[in-house]
Amino acid sequence: KQWYQRRVRDLLPVSEAGCGDLNNFQQEFESHIPSRRFDFVILGVGSDGHVASLFPISTTIHSTTDFLHITSPAAPHSPERISVTMDLINRSRVVVVMVVGGEEKRGVVDVIRRGGEGSDMAVVKVGAAEKMLMYVDKDLFWFSCV
Repeated sequence: KQWYQRRVRDLLPVSEAGCGDLNNFQQEFESHIPSRRFDFVILGVGSDGHVASLFPISTTIHSTTDFLHITSPAAPHSPERISVTMDLINRSRVVVVMVVGGEEKRGVVDVIRRGGEGSDMAVVKVGAAEKMLMYVDKDLFWFSCV
């Protein structure tokens, strides 16, 4: 665990302001992963259908860079953070999406079951280069089937 924490800090340093330098992130990423794609990504889903801090009303969802600074549109005064882009997620070999939680996720499951047509939820824009798996909490799944 200590090796992993030290290695992540070395690869993705955070500035004193609390958010890392995107150019540095990109250079480190490309030097260690020349293919610029992950083998495996696990994503959770927010009650508004966001993944990886890519929110439905945000223009960042269409970015084609690998990393970007994000502030939550629901909390614009929250600290800025770095996240991966949908483009980088979708280049990943395998992507697993986990939809778990309470009733607030029912709308997300309903949109997914309808194929996402007409939805601006980020979760319906997730893909993968080779394989995508979606795990839905059994209580949410059965509620959506009724």
